[in-house]
Amino acid sequence: MTIQTNPEPNATLDHIQRVYDDKRNGVLSLARDGQSIDVFYREGVIDAVSSTLASNRLGQYFLREGYLEAGELEPLVAKSNRQKIVLGEAALRDEVVDAVQLSDILRLQAFELLKYAIENDFTQSGFRPGLRSFQVPAQIHFPHVLLELSRTRAESFEIGPRLLIALREGKDLSELTWYPEELFVLNNLRYPTTFPELLASTSLPEINLRRILGVLDDLGFIQLLENVSETHNTGKDAETSAIIKRARIPLEQLIPVTTSATVNERLEVLNNGTSFVSEQFRNLKVRLSEVESATPIKVLTVSSPNMQDGKSLVSANLALSFSMEPDRRVIIVDCDLRNPTLDNHLAVNIQPGLLQYLDNSHLGPYCYVRRLKNLYFMTAGGATPNPVELLSMNKMKDLIEYLRTDFDTIILDVPPLTPIPDARIVAALSDGLIVVVRMGKTPYRCIENAFKLVDRNKLLGVVLNDVQAMPFHSYYGYGYYGYGRNGYGNRYLSANNRKIRKSPRNYLGS
Repeated sequence: MTIQTNPEPNATLDHIQRVYDDKRNGVLSLARDGQSIDVFYREGVIDAVSSTLASNRLGQYFLREGYLEAGELEPLVAKSNRQKIVLGEAALRDEVVDAVQLSDILRLQAFELLKYAIENDFTQSGFRPGLRSFQVPAQIHFPHVLLELSRTRAESFEIGPRLLIALREGKDLSELTWYPEELFVLNNLRYPTTFPELLASTSLPEINLRRILGVLDDLGFIQLLENVSETHNTGKDAETSAIIKRARIPLEQLIPVTTSATVNERLEVLNNGTSFVSEQFRNLKVRLSEVESATPIKVLTVSSPNMQDGKSLVSANLALSFSMEPDRRVIIVDCDLRNPTLDNHLAVNIQPGLLQYLDNSHLGPYCYVRRLKNLYFMTAGGATPNPVELLSMNKMKDLIEYLRTDFDTIILDVPPLTPIPDARIVAALSDGLIVVVRMGKTPYRCIENAFKLVDRNKLLGVVLNDVQAMPFHSYYGYGYYGYGRNGYGNRYLSANNRKIRKSPRNYLGS
């Protein structure tokens, strides 16, 4: 992907881009006035950035982002030195952060160091070929660097009220990690529009809209057009010469694509497509397709009678299995607003997601959707103390109806059926229900109570999880899946059991 930027050429930026374009492995060293910054590349993608700047060492980010208290950093540094491992790995081992949180911090550190090097005209002091492996790589592509630079220097975009703003043709928007507000503006630029019209259609604060347009202009994504329908035509000729509106931007060109090297190893369909477990999900998909041939089924709810039955991993693997069919568009939505898990399984940030959509008054549902390969997904967005009220809103019903228009298969991962009503609220919006029962673990009493609550007309069947494999499949072992690695007990009765860190405030103040 090539992005044309408007600012003056920068030699430091050119050094960083050249390694990306050449897809090289190694370390690019940048230096200025005794300061040095090392950029670690794997096939042109930035895996990490380190420096001699004390304020930008990894430990300072742990403190700044609230993962460590002041007195906790020194012992962690000493431990990493004793074990001869990097500080990030020591933080993972001590559960100071998880893999997704560490990736966030590494990306923040990398962007700030690269920005510092670019703004202070660091020069290349050398390049050392080779390859270093990181347990959690930052995985930053050069276009992401340009996007972050544009955000940090975002200026108010000024334009006359009669000029038209339009997206440039041929831009693949999905390769960049957009904020929901940015996605909303991009989709509203699907046809040429004036600034007053755009302000009205987005309902964003004017200062935020001007900043977003400033970023898009800096990246070369938008262009200004003369409004020929106003300046050159009157009467009956005006309609024929006016600029024709374009169709909505296709999802595959709009929804951000996320990459991850740390997805849950139990996402067997993604990690090992030829395994026995993957074959079982293909069989389940076929059985569901057979049901669908008799009765149209687009929206599937997956639940379980009890905690730790494995319903979330079954949901994710089933969604991945469906997404591998050519020309089938699939999305999974984490509707568990008490103990969300999809973000952990896919190793992505929990925000933005369903919670932000339900809380927001005007942004479209697609603004909270992301994509991993061919699987579209919406995370829970966080935990909340009032999930029943949120899931009962008309916005939840509107979301399902919207997804029906753009997707062939929609899988809703919901909490257990007992003792809370969340699952039943969501299941009422779906076409069918799958219940996951864990072999030898789910109490019969819970199964009996769950089936008293479900709508039998929507019950498609039961998935028996944790079944002993046949001897010739014994490699995969007994108990491959297990919902709730840390155990939730009866804590589904209250929300916010899981410690969820909010995303840092962005340049839009959100």
